[in-house]
Amino acid sequence: MKETQPVPVYPVQYIPNTEDEISLVDIWMTFRKHRKLFLKVAIGVAILGLLIALFMPKSYDLRTSIEIGTAVRGDSPTPIEAPETVKAKLENSLIPMVIHQLHKKEEEIEDYKISTSIPKKSSLIVLTSKTSVDMAEQYKNLHNLVVTALTRDHSRIINVLKKNLQTELALARIVLDEMIDPATLAALIKEQEKTLTEAKANLSALSDPEIFGVQTKAAENNIQSEKNKLASFKDQATILNQKLKKTETNQDLIKEQIQELEVQIKESISLQKNAAQDVKTETQAMAQLMIDSEIQQNRKWLSQLKERLFITLENDKAAIHKSLEDNKRAQELQQERIAEAKAGLKELAGSNLLEQSKLKAIIAESEATIKKLANDQKRSIATQQESIGELQGKLDNFVETRAVVEPLLSTKPTSTPKRVILLIAIFLGIILGVMAVFFAELREKVRKNILENNTSEAA
Repeated sequence: MKETQPVPVYPVQYIPNTEDEISLVDIWMTFRKHRKLFLKVAIGVAILGLLIALFMPKSYDLRTSIEIGTAVRGDSPTPIEAPETVKAKLENSLIPMVIHQLHKKEEEIEDYKISTSIPKKSSLIVLTSKTSVDMAEQYKNLHNLVVTALTRDHSRIINVLKKNLQTELALARIVLDEMIDPATLAALIKEQEKTLTEAKANLSALSDPEIFGVQTKAAENNIQSEKNKLASFKDQATILNQKLKKTETNQDLIKEQIQELEVQIKESISLQKNAAQDVKTETQAMAQLMIDSEIQQNRKWLSQLKERLFITLENDKAAIHKSLEDNKRAQELQQERIAEAKAGLKELAGSNLLEQSKLKAIIAESEATIKKLANDQKRSIATQQESIGELQGKLDNFVETRAVVEPLLSTKPTSTPKRVILLIAIFLGIILGVMAVFFAELREKVRKNILENNTSEAA
């Protein structure tokens, strides 16, 4: 078998196609070749622009400036609605509504258009429409209808604000009438005199030694009563300690009895054992039974003594200790009550002086208030009259929404000038002519390539 030799791979070099390169000479030759097409397109577009400039009707701007109504809020007049709100209301509601109403009345429906704008730093709304001289009257009518619709809408808002102010003004006048009425001042003075009389009576009661002495005596009696209770608790503690000592003495006596009984039982058991070995006669047997009975009786008595010693007396001691603890807490509590009662007695004297000083301050304040009431009433009447004047001023200073002047048509046309249209047409014709030349040249090259391909295939 022959070995397969590897095929050498050489890098492919890119050879540019000089036919696709474009030079300035080629461009010039292309334009020269298709100069007639270029001139036809350029001149045709320019003539079309000239015809448009000559026969296009002149358009004018029709403007209406609307001044938004104002109401006094605070210290300065402010618009009833913000200009942005009015602009949105016109664009989305009022203008479409008016145009719709006009369309219902007209046989031939016109495409009315109104734009709105807000001049900087103003509360004006400017309505603008593009129109011809023939349509100027119809657009003026349209602008007037829009102004009327906006005025009617703002009149509704102003009426609500006026009613609120009228209500507020009526209430203010009622309050003024009450202030001017002499009975009002008399009632205020009478109320202060009542307060003054009550304060003087209370001060007299607190200053009277007999009345204060009764209160002091009652506090002292309360202290003595608490001391008596404390003495009673101490006596109870003494009795309980005596019971505790007596109980402990009984325990000691019972302990001695228990020791004696235990000794007797041991001796009886020893005697019983010795006697059991020498039982020969009935008499000895009877003695044995008697010893046994005595042992049983002593054991029973010993059990009762131990029960009394370790249970009954211990319970009695625990109860006495508990009573002593309760008595100790009761004494401590009673001592606190005595201290509180003593402090209450001291506080009674202090509070009496404090209350007297408060009443003296109330008396002085009431007397000063009575003197000030007349002057205060005059100032209140003046303030209320001033408030009524402000409300009346707000009510009188409402400004209705209105058109500043009638819709005005611009003195000069606002459409694009004829020479500008002509220059645009010439510039556009040149661009379209260039595009037509390149398109024609491309078309010829495509046809040429198709013919060459067909010839090569036929050969």
